[in-house]
Amino acid sequence: MPPGPRIPRLAQAVLWAARFPQFSAALRARYGETYTVRLGTMPPLVVTSDRDAVKHLFTGDPLRRRHGNEVLQPMVTDRSVIMLEPAEHLDRRRLLLPPFHGERVKAYGRVMQELIDEELDRWRPGDVVSVFPVIQALTLELIMRAVLGISDEATRTRLRDILDDALYYPWGPVKRRFSGNPRRLGMRVPERLRRAGVDASVVASPAVTTFFPFMKQEAWWNIGANGWFPIRAALSELLDEQIAATRADPRLGEREDVLAMLVRDAEGLSAHDLREELVTLVTAGHETTAMAIAWGCELLAHNPQARRDPDDAAYLDGLTKEVLRIRPPVPLSAVRVLDEPMTIGRYEVPAGLHIGIDVYGVHGDPARYEDPEAFRPERFVDGAPSSYAFLPFGGGAHRCLGAPLAELEIRIALGTILRRVDFAPAMPSLAATARRGVLLLPDGGGRIRVRDLRPATAAQPPGLATMSATTRTTIASSMRE
Repeated sequence: MPPGPRIPRLAQAVLWAARFPQFSAALRARYGETYTVRLGTMPPLVVTSDRDAVKHLFTGDPLRRRHGNEVLQPMVTDRSVIMLEPAEHLDRRRLLLPPFHGERVKAYGRVMQELIDEELDRWRPGDVVSVFPVIQALTLELIMRAVLGISDEATRTRLRDILDDALYYPWGPVKRRFSGNPRRLGMRVPERLRRAGVDASVVASPAVTTFFPFMKQEAWWNIGANGWFPIRAALSELLDEQIAATRADPRLGEREDVLAMLVRDAEGLSAHDLREELVTLVTAGHETTAMAIAWGCELLAHNPQARRDPDDAAYLDGLTKEVLRIRPPVPLSAVRVLDEPMTIGRYEVPAGLHIGIDVYGVHGDPARYEDPEAFRPERFVDGAPSSYAFLPFGGGAHRCLGAPLAELEIRIALGTILRRVDFAPAMPSLAATARRGVLLLPDGGGRIRVRDLRPATAAQPPGLATMSATTRTTIASSMRE
């Protein structure tokens, strides 16, 4: 077994949650590219950024590489594509791929362009904008339109409230009551005090408790979590209603949303399994994209020299990839369980152990990227990154199905903000990372200060049509996988 820290499991879980970039960097500095962590009551996790190990985990027989995503339960159940056993996972993946091909993604991009322009029309010079909550609302709206096909505003509001309650549990009602206007932030809190508050809040949050599976069980003694399960049931009920309404819709054949396509074309997908796939798409499909866009605004605000022509498709591709490289929202791009031993460097990892790919270690490796700590979109402008060196969406047979849509959303949002907004950083230094469950976002949500605004023009880029050849190749590759 690779070595690892000897501090208590609770301490490892807290450091992994509250200080992931710093903790993982310290572990790499001490133990090298491969080490073992023991988080809470989870099984030991071997973490690696070793080049050969990454290639081995993403290639070869996919039937011998099981997912290691148990940490996502119970929000995601064992009938979701990301939780299925290898053979069934491959079959389900083939059913789910068609709605995410090029032409469909292009149509979703037009919706995103409309939403981001409507949002920017509400910004004013002098606003200090927390980008994440603003963009999260847009990406959720896109999910409701493009994935679920929800046209009824009352149903949309109900879904927003349920997701707030589920993802921010137990603070969903508090969030709705006091969230205010994220475009006009008021009281300034000293940075040290604010950072201390963030760290303290993480300790009792799902960012830490997720590593203690017994704390996520529905049981009479689990008072802290029992209020969450009725919320998850309400989400299932709402999605069941939407599935039934879609099946009964006389315009089903004309609809282009993902749900309608799956109802029409995904033979063999039961109503229960369809609902669980929608849960995955809704909960995982909007937060990570919004976090990446928030990181993009934060990085561009503090690195004005990185701003270029937003109508240059190659630049926008490079910008999107560089944001995802230097600040990936998902710190472990994949976790696998092999049914055979695996050699990583001088270590022999037994079969059945969880092996996670340290995407911060891969993306920050000077052997893979020159000056990896620098924010330089131009490093991707001249071509695609090398194999197994760019992994924000995982890889192989488990690569994220929504990756083409996520990259398109990021391109459209950042390109439109660059085109229409003159902005500056709201804080003197680049934001630290903060945890939200298993994800990483900028502390404060990615704050920018609006200096000036320009109106939308008829010459806005038509979504996917302006994609570079590199991005089109990436989409084609994901379809083949």
